[in-house]
Amino acid sequence: MRRIRVAGVAMRGDGYPNAVNTVELLKSNPEWDVHDRADWLPPETRLWHLMRGAVPGRIRLMLRLLAGGFIQALRLSASARPGDVSYLPYPAPLTLFWLAIVPERWRPHCIADAYISLWDSTFRDRARGDTDGVVSRAVRFFEARALGAASLVLVDTEANRSQFLKDFGLSEHKVRSVPLAIDESKFSAKESISLKEKKTERVLFVGTLVPLHGIEVVLAAAAKLSKIPGYEFRLVGNGQQSGLVEKFINEGGPENFTWIREWKTLRDVASEIEAADICLGVFGGAGKASRVLPYKLYYALCAGKAMVTQSGYSLPKNLPPLAVELVPVASVEDMATQLVASIRRISDDADIKASLESWARTYFARHLSSRAILAEWRDILSRYWPSC
Repeated sequence: MRRIRVAGVAMRGDGYPNAVNTVELLKSNPEWDVHDRADWLPPETRLWHLMRGAVPGRIRLMLRLLAGGFIQALRLSASARPGDVSYLPYPAPLTLFWLAIVPERWRPHCIADAYISLWDSTFRDRARGDTDGVVSRAVRFFEARALGAASLVLVDTEANRSQFLKDFGLSEHKVRSVPLAIDESKFSAKESISLKEKKTERVLFVGTLVPLHGIEVVLAAAAKLSKIPGYEFRLVGNGQQSGLVEKFINEGGPENFTWIREWKTLRDVASEIEAADICLGVFGGAGKASRVLPYKLYYALCAGKAMVTQSGYSLPKNLPPLAVELVPVASVEDMATQLVASIRRISDDADIKASLESWARTYFARHLSSRAILAEWRDILSRYWPSC
């Protein structure tokens, strides 16, 4: 029986569901003996706390992460057996950096969950404007050295894979894109039921308000929809660009627009998606928005919802195009106009909507579900470690 060790400092909670759900999937396969020895951080931990808040708290978190990674690397090196394969959940670099000190011949075989680059999300994604600064270069060096110590690095899309290769100089064969794991039980697809007495179509946007989501496009579309009877618009989320939503509301936000700003649990998000008629993806244009496949797309597809997102996106390797309505990447005004047209097209034609919902359910089951992820892991273990 193949032994898989789960190690490293690991994130969990509603904001970081991939690792926890991946471990549960691995444990569900009787062919594998999974030993979870990871240092799971409290669910409320957020890596962006390192960049914001009181200095003492940031220092404590940084020391906690670095010390935890060192201890995990030490334990893993001391207890690894020939033939073992270790899965390091996100953020794997915190442990891999210390393992990079170990000579390669004695270094444990590690599959690193890179998910989102620490350097990318901290400096380039959040538009800090100092990607060439001393701190930025130090973080980039840290992550490159750490990921170089992994036997295999897992990312979520092919575009992100290409970006990791470019940013960190990794070997082609060491980076692979695989779907993210979610708790499917919370988003089980239900057949849509049309009610004659229903008078409004609920459009839902869920997400942290960072640039990749394209909140300017979403708000412009909400303003246009407010002039058309029969629509209700709900925005669930908070974050970096919350000021844009505040301004939208203060300057006469429409009555049919609701902003749920407070933190919502994953179960709450699932309820919002279940109650929605049309779900929205990302509209941030080029850059990171075109490289990611956010969790909310997984959730909506799993729930069998009609969805609209921008045409620039990426997927794990060898997957067919998404089962969604697409809006061409253009200016904010043009994307908002196209988004409204797509929403109206779906809501005005029951056959189109039913087809998108059915397509979404099928797509998720075939390409993004737990079954698909387990197939990826079987292939990874047989391809990279066939004799283990």
